[in-house]
Amino acid sequence: MNPFQADWTTLRILLATVELGSITQAAQRCGIATSAAAKRLQLLERDCGLPLLERGARGVRPTAAGEAIAQHARALFDLSARFAGDFRAFASGGQGSVRLGASASVIAGHDLGALLAGFAARYPAIRVELKEETSGTILHDLVEGRGDLGLITSASEILSSLEARPWRRDRLVVLCRADHPLATARSLRFGALLEHPLIGVQEGGALSLILDDAARRLGHRLEFRFQVGATEAARGLVAAGLGLAVVPEGLAGTGPGTPALCAVPLEEGWARRQLRLITRPAAMLPPAARLLRDHLARPTSADGGR
Repeated sequence: MNPFQADWTTLRILLATVELGSITQAAQRCGIATSAAAKRLQLLERDCGLPLLERGARGVRPTAAGEAIAQHARALFDLSARFAGDFRAFASGGQGSVRLGASASVIAGHDLGALLAGFAARYPAIRVELKEETSGTILHDLVEGRGDLGLITSASEILSSLEARPWRRDRLVVLCRADHPLATARSLRFGALLEHPLIGVQEGGALSLILDDAARRLGHRLEFRFQVGATEAARGLVAAGLGLAVVPEGLAGTGPGTPALCAVPLEEGWARRQLRLITRPAAMLPPAARLLRDHLARPTSADGGR
């Protein structure tokens, strides 16, 4: 046996050991004797030619090699489950499922809802599992095989193991009260905001990092008067006159129903963001995921800014 031919039982024991930090507890979870579990792990290490676990008085933990093999094992089990699930769906008259991750600003600020509704009407037997996550988590899930497609706002470099294509564009705006001195401006430079109290929106920390970097380039240390977890909470604080907030335009929530608030565009180049559709390699995508990928990538009349 070599590490590429390890049986499913041994891989399950390895994953359980990594998760629980105990060979005894892993053996109990897998329904096997502790001695037999330990023997399987020793044989796996022998065939790998290097240790996979560090054993100590307080339990075990994976070595770098052990964590790498565990990561691949998770992907294998996930692929096996997806394989079985898709065939069960076909057997019952369905056509599989797709796991789609999207950031909050993508879900609320763009036409994703309408696109998913159109996909459901066209392919009613395909189940789309939508999860709201940060861009970093979405990329991590795709790499580890826990997701099929992702829509992200992050400008992070995409690993070569993933495929990326432009999807939509959005821009960041300054949310302020209609009676604020900056509300009448056609657009604003970020430096002008630093003279006023700011409200930070923790969009997984990504937006705060962008603003912090912009402030440092201007020789300032960014300090928020308040920090909240969602744009809706920021709108409430802005409406109360407690400061300004930088938010994606699609989440600003201004208009006829909210006359007390204004959204002023930021002039900075970094305030215009390219949203991207990220997928696992086409060869690894099940048919249902490829259908959704193509549906989301299809240009629409609203794509003038792409």
